[in-house]
Amino acid sequence: MLDINRTSTQKDDYMLDIEESPGVYMLHLVLDQLRSLKIGRHGKYNFSPGEYLYVGSALGPGGLRARLGRHLRGSENRRWHIDWLRPVTTVKGYFYTATSENLECSWNQFLSSLPGASIPVPGFGASDCRNKPSPCAAHLVWFGSGVDINLIRGNLPSGGGSQVVYQKFTTLFQPDDDNIE
Repeated sequence: MLDINRTSTQKDDYMLDIEESPGVYMLHLVLDQLRSLKIGRHGKYNFSPGEYLYVGSALGPGGLRARLGRHLRGSENRRWHIDWLRPVTTVKGYFYTATSENLECSWNQFLSSLPGASIPVPGFGASDCRNKPSPCAAHLVWFGSGVDINLIRGNLPSGGGSQVVYQKFTTLFQPDDDNIE
């Protein structure tokens, strides 16, 4: 578990086992109470308590290690939609697979097809979605009564023969409510 009181160098220690290669990832987040949040230029939305899965790709410099590290540590520079939601959630774990294939939409479509899945904010995390013939409704999926991690891990496409990894935290990252609207 990341101790949020550590120095920034120590915060990076937990990321050493994540590959720097390109890939796709999914944050497994928990929100324990109703929150009304402004999501960039998207506007203000109510987020219900439950489990959220956010799917993203890490195909640029630094790959999986850089992108997951940024999301797990948080950032004052809010660049992506997830940057507004992440600080008020608890990180339960994350999935990833190393691949140069963009599997972001495939992962998201699988999640969206699961029983109990719901899209909490249309377009969340999917403003650059180019999925043809129909773009994804969002890259954030909500499950009010929980998700089956083994079902998800066993059915996500991995691309290029790489396996899908799920990293569960034994002690959860806790929300940081400082400066959150």
